[in-house]
Amino acid sequence: MDRGPGDDAADRHERLLAALYGRGDLVLLRSDAGVSELAGRTAPLRIVLVTAADDAPADQLRARIAPLVKAARLGGPPTHFVLVGGGAAAGRAALAGAAPFVQPVRMGFHHVDAAGALARVKGPALPALDEAAARLADAAPLGPEALAGALAEGRALAQTERAIVDRLTGSRRVTAVIVIACAALLAVSYAFGSGTHEMALWRMGANSGEAVRRGEVYRLLASAFLHADPVHLFVNMLALWSFGPMLEALFGPRRYLLLYGASALGGSLASNLLDDRWSVGASGAIWGLMLAGIGVALRPHGLLPPAMIAQMRSRAWWPLGLNLAYSFQPGVDLLAHLGGGVVGFALVVTVLPRGLTPVEQRARPTDAEPRPRPLLSAAAALTAAAMALSVVVALAAGRPWELAAPPALTRTAVGDTGVALDLPQAAVEAAAVEDLEGVRFYTYGRLPETTVMFQLAIFPLPGEVPPDQLDELLEQERRTLDERRPAGAVAKGPATRVTLGGRPAVSVRNELPNGVQVVSTIVVLGDKEVVLQAYSTKDRPASWAGIEDKVAATLGSP
Repeated sequence: MDRGPGDDAADRHERLLAALYGRGDLVLLRSDAGVSELAGRTAPLRIVLVTAADDAPADQLRARIAPLVKAARLGGPPTHFVLVGGGAAAGRAALAGAAPFVQPVRMGFHHVDAAGALARVKGPALPALDEAAARLADAAPLGPEALAGALAEGRALAQTERAIVDRLTGSRRVTAVIVIACAALLAVSYAFGSGTHEMALWRMGANSGEAVRRGEVYRLLASAFLHADPVHLFVNMLALWSFGPMLEALFGPRRYLLLYGASALGGSLASNLLDDRWSVGASGAIWGLMLAGIGVALRPHGLLPPAMIAQMRSRAWWPLGLNLAYSFQPGVDLLAHLGGGVVGFALVVTVLPRGLTPVEQRARPTDAEPRPRPLLSAAAALTAAAMALSVVVALAAGRPWELAAPPALTRTAVGDTGVALDLPQAAVEAAAVEDLEGVRFYTYGRLPETTVMFQLAIFPLPGEVPPDQLDELLEQERRTLDERRPAGAVAKGPATRVTLGGRPAVSVRNELPNGVQVVSTIVVLGDKEVVLQAYSTKDRPASWAGIEDKVAATLGSP
């Protein structure tokens, strides 16, 4: 090392450097102009030694060390800055002033004064530095040959790590295709006109336990390519681009595809444990990738050098903690996250990395596999086909392009009640009958599978209501509808007397706590009182406007 400012300080610098390097667990990356930089061989650590004249003032000392502090990169290893030289007060003031309030990495600041005493000024202690300082008086500086050898070893290690990093950033084709597919499907979901987006997502394959149990298994994978809105897409694709390329390069595109597909499937299956909701998003698969990265850090299978693994372990947990906290927010599918994460982690710590060539032994970034593997290629091809086919089948089965068209109504008899009405064909195909507290309810449609769900209850009257009593009966029902609204519902106006299909009726509109709109209509047909309730979400096609009154106007005989 060339002599820096202040020969005594430079001598202490050389002795401290020799004591640190002599431990055997550090490599020397740089030693010139009064600055030496060491890095851990197997642990994430960086030590920067800076020489300064013993009589230098605090502002000069700070100016010397500040550029080195600013050069620290976000996500790098913990870094300790050691100022060798300067008076005790001036050195400590300079180091305290150079320490940033927001640190890109964990930092420690230490000072070695003219007497060779080490003091921790700010940040955590470093036992290796304490031990080296204790041997400072007995340590002999590295000779020219030893110093040259140490620098050559450090440069070789740094070159190897740079080559590994280059290989781990050189493959992202599969990740790019997934991003493009997700963005394209979001655009498609918005392409069917105003008020159709939520229904389009359902018809394009949104995940639902109830629908999957009815046989619509394509939703398990198709839903992983759908997103609720541009913000949802952006957040997920940003996370995918953060985790994906490195894992794609590490495992190769075929194993990476298997990892992504299995994680997406695991997330969807876990989400299906909740029967009362449906979901979309790639977050289950992305959690699989995130936990796969943690799996590599904990059980690397020899794929990466120990120093890189140690650095991965040191920073692998904060994304998990951050994403886990976010997963408990309302509307976030926690089970999908956990399901995908468990699958991804389990694959990486068990079978997925077996037989891969360590990254530092690969001549090219694409040389992950030491030999052709036909079965692996077939499995990856099947995974890709299953994901692509799930999207195609979802589109063919759901026919989202029909959403913008006005609904076609079909005359439908309500059981054997002697009542009929015109209903959308999709609602008729999802008919159900249920007895609740002695009342039979006829339901047509199922939210969100159909745009509107209609439910009828028919109550017999003692006889046909005379015209002079009908007005009184309807007025009584109007007051009842005003006074007895659903629990937690928001009134969208008072109950009113209306004429539907030439018949007097009563109608009221409410909004349930979950945002569902409910239109309740009461019509008297001879000796029967018919209560018709129509449920819909706010997000529905403009062509369906007024469908509740149109259907109610068709109430009559079969």
